[in-house]
Amino acid sequence: MNLRIVSIFSIVALWVGMFCLVGSNAIAAEKQIVTVNIQEVLLGSAAGQGVKTVLEQKVAEFQQKFQAEQEEVEVMRSEIEKKSSVWSQQVREEKERDYQKRVRELQLKSEDAQFELQQFEKQVMEPIVAELQKVVAEMGEKNGYAMIIDSRAGILYFDKALDISESVKKELDSRQTDKKQDK
Repeated sequence: MNLRIVSIFSIVALWVGMFCLVGSNAIAAEKQIVTVNIQEVLLGSAAGQGVKTVLEQKVAEFQQKFQAEQEEVEVMRSEIEKKSSVWSQQVREEKERDYQKRVRELQLKSEDAQFELQQFEKQVMEPIVAELQKVVAEMGEKNGYAMIIDSRAGILYFDKALDISESVKKELDSRQTDKKQDK
């Protein structure tokens, strides 16, 4: 999952919560502060599992795509190691240049594939994260919480009874199922 999105959401939630806490001490005394593990919700929800499966398939595609090239580069390296002592210096240097060139090309392709995967992950995660933000905000309003804090945002201790991750996960799954049925 894209930890950057989760981290940004956590920081925003923390700041909003701190603002609410400082700005309304009297109200906060009456309301409950709860936690949610955003990463657990994303990874444990049906939508998150679906994204994980799609991402794993995409990674497998890229691995299959690059496997033949990686094997060719490995064969080149092996050949250089085995035959370099019998080659002339000119042949050895030419083979090593070709090998280094292929390694650089493969690294560039790999970096491009990583970038493409990151963009793909962002694309498929964005709707789920947006829906998750709505779920958390609506659950906060509906249940009268003073604050909902991501439990992975540096909180050293919290009572597990304050953790609403399971409820958030169920609501997110429910909404994702409803959206699929509407289509």
